[in-house]
Amino acid sequence: MTSTELARKLGLSTTTVSFVLNGLAEEKKIAPETAKRVLAAAEKHNYIPNPFARSLHKKRSGVIGVVLGNFKMDYAEAAMLGMRRVLDATGHVPFVAMHSFETERNRKELLSSLGRRDEGIIAFPLPDCDEVYQKIHKAGLPLVLFGEVLTGLENISSVTWDSEAAARAAVQHLVAIGRRRIAFLGVDYPGIGNLHRFKAYNDVLKSNGLPVSRQWISHSPALLDPEVITRRAIDQFFPGGPKASPDAIFAVNDGLALPALDELQRRRIRVPDDVAVIGMQDLPISGHPAIGLSTIREPVREMGEAAARVLIDLIEGRARPPVRVAIPSCELLIRRTTAGV
Repeated sequence: MTSTELARKLGLSTTTVSFVLNGLAEEKKIAPETAKRVLAAAEKHNYIPNPFARSLHKKRSGVIGVVLGNFKMDYAEAAMLGMRRVLDATGHVPFVAMHSFETERNRKELLSSLGRRDEGIIAFPLPDCDEVYQKIHKAGLPLVLFGEVLTGLENISSVTWDSEAAARAAVQHLVAIGRRRIAFLGVDYPGIGNLHRFKAYNDVLKSNGLPVSRQWISHSPALLDPEVITRRAIDQFFPGGPKASPDAIFAVNDGLALPALDELQRRRIRVPDDVAVIGMQDLPISGHPAIGLSTIREPVREMGEAAARVLIDLIEGRARPPVRVAIPSCELLIRRTTAGV
């Protein structure tokens, strides 16, 4: 039943019924008895508001587009839990999609959000999509990049992890437990955070007088599957078994460290006896007793909350882009892969 049909049944004007259903009865000085009649009839006839009509009237959809990488390993869930704490309080509803690290799918999801007239977008950025992000920005639709900032998109608001200090702590931990041949497992991705982690790796090795070997640095294309990335890296690091190969691996995230552990086990390279492994992120599965991945906690939930807060501020005009938020976290979690059983 529509509000117009409800008004006809009650013998009231559509405007009066609309005011009551939208909680404006007192403001519009509608008699309490009339308001009670409208609400009782709405409940009796199972009236459901039309969000599209309401958005046209208010010129606001109430929808926030959220485009994340994928729904694997609970990263997206943690991010959404943080976002919902803010969006629930403001009455906004997230429309969640994933780009699966596919460029064309990412473009499609972003343009769909623009076409739906979402009130704003939170997006994990992909390279080679700069023109879409800039198109959204120029259209005046509030946009917040989540988790990374790509070089060339510094004019767009972002919420990230201030991860350089965390990367230093991770590599320094490997040095502290006596590892001297430390490999870098990363991806070729133009993210500022990614570049900072590689810089931290180099700085720690150099400051401790340790070798930086090109054979022990892996930068595979970011759009490859993690299993392919880690298989290539282990091939490169251990061409002839553990002897004269790295005695430690620093992975830029747990999403690479975990399949690396699988690949090392498959090749019978012992962790941590032959090679210690540390990641960054602290995915829920990383702390499972059967895995025990040493890592540093990424404040994903806090980042989700901050991203939603920044976006709402942009929507409401309380802030102007670019708003840049970098959340620190250096919580080192030492587990089996670097400390033994």
